[in-house]
Amino acid sequence: MDNVKIFDTLERRVEKLLGRLRSLESENEKQRQEIERARAELAGARKTEKESSEARGTIEKLEKDQEAVRERVERLIASLEAAESGGKS
Repeated sequence: MDNVKIFDTLERRVEKLLGRLRSLESENEKQRQEIERARAELAGARKTEKESSEARGTIEKLEKDQEAVRERVERLIASLEAAESGGKS
């Protein structure tokens, strides 16, 4: 094989390798962008979960407060009814 053919073959192989390198670099950049997007989504999900947890705690507290108010109102109504029935006799 003469030198021209050897260099032509080497040149084709180098060009092929360079093309593959560019392709891999492009794919690598896409993967980096995907990772960044996933990280941002994860951060958003964690923030939403935290806010949801805090809201659940607030709802539970409000439900307990509402139950306490309901019990007090029921006791007051019972006292009023007892007073009315005692005063009518």
